[in-house]
Amino acid sequence: MQDPKIKNNYFTYPDRRPPKVKDKGEIDRILKTHKDLPFKAVADICGVRIKLMTNSSHVYEYWKLNWFPGSKEDKIDGWIYDINDVEDLEPSIYYDFKTSRVLIVNCEYYGAAKSAGALGLSTRLLEKRGGYAIHGACVGVPNSHGYDGVVIVAPTGTGKTSQFHELIYNIRDAKVHSDDYVFVFFKPDPIAYATESWLYMRSEIALNHPIFTKFFNDLPLENIVNEKAKCAQYSIESEKIGECYKAVMNGERKCVFDLNADRCYWSYANSRVMFPRDRFPMMIKDALGNLVEVPKGKENLSNECRVKYVLLLTRDDTTKPVTLLGIDEAIRVLKEGKFIIRPGSGPPEKWGQYGYEPFYNPYPPEHNLGAEEAFFRKLYSCGVSFYLLNTGTYEGKKQTIHQTHMYIRHIVED
Repeated sequence: MQDPKIKNNYFTYPDRRPPKVKDKGEIDRILKTHKDLPFKAVADICGVRIKLMTNSSHVYEYWKLNWFPGSKEDKIDGWIYDINDVEDLEPSIYYDFKTSRVLIVNCEYYGAAKSAGALGLSTRLLEKRGGYAIHGACVGVPNSHGYDGVVIVAPTGTGKTSQFHELIYNIRDAKVHSDDYVFVFFKPDPIAYATESWLYMRSEIALNHPIFTKFFNDLPLENIVNEKAKCAQYSIESEKIGECYKAVMNGERKCVFDLNADRCYWSYANSRVMFPRDRFPMMIKDALGNLVEVPKGKENLSNECRVKYVLLLTRDDTTKPVTLLGIDEAIRVLKEGKFIIRPGSGPPEKWGQYGYEPFYNPYPPEHNLGAEEAFFRKLYSCGVSFYLLNTGTYEGKKQTIHQTHMYIRHIVED
């Protein structure tokens, strides 16, 4: 529903992706009784055309911003149906790869249509065309021979978006590519292709990078907390209390609502914003030598980038801050996909527990583990370097965002 307090904020039910279920006739049965789907749009995702049909204006508006548009006259490769107000059914995602269809029931949370829907289906379709998915952010970093693609692969809550932003912010000519998902084709070099036109981002990046607060205010928002009493960082279990809430309790900072703000972008870790790629900020010197923050601009966008580095992030208490990996160790880490479930990456009752996502990719309803392993091994054989970086603690010392960024700078710069 539309937020009555913030005109561009939309509250969804549920506020995260619902379970994925292999279709056993539900898709045809539900489509027979819900034929009137007024909102339709086609996305072009690295060459596959995915058509959305929905009765949710919210999902439709986000879809149009999110993707590169496909022509309505193009051959459609797959269909996403997002249908709300279906009686007697819990929010669910039904998929049928034989007919290239995904049906999302009773869920306006856009992440369902985007990730398990469009990207999950595209992963299956593009695998047949030689395209391989990486659930990761990508930045084009300039060097003496052009640009190297730096792909950051990480489970939720380990700092992927923060490190993506740090590279864009601090390297003036760095190219904004993708913050979440890329497809790689071998031509014969491994080329990463961007999937999204506007980025469906977690808004919590504004906690450590306050400049985003003013950028977000007028953009399409989803599930932004609008009053102090609804702060999602509070828990009766002390180990589950959020970073900001602890800081307020300890007198280290003021709550934004006590400073007369009408919203908090980091209270709930799964709050979202639809963000234009060219608005990412960077630091430059102006004509007078002053340091100023300005948007990257369209000239610093890239939709294609040769992959040179894959950076795997973890957040634990034992891993060294940075480790160059051989391919067998990289595959072991990727296949296990071990991570700590943090707010926004799972239901509250599982926060703090370990979860497992093969290749850190939760989007495909089904994995082809053999093909995924062969893909990463081929990347390595093409000269791609794999590093593991710990954004947690090591020998009792917390690794800051800046420290991890400096490790990455030393890795990727000539």
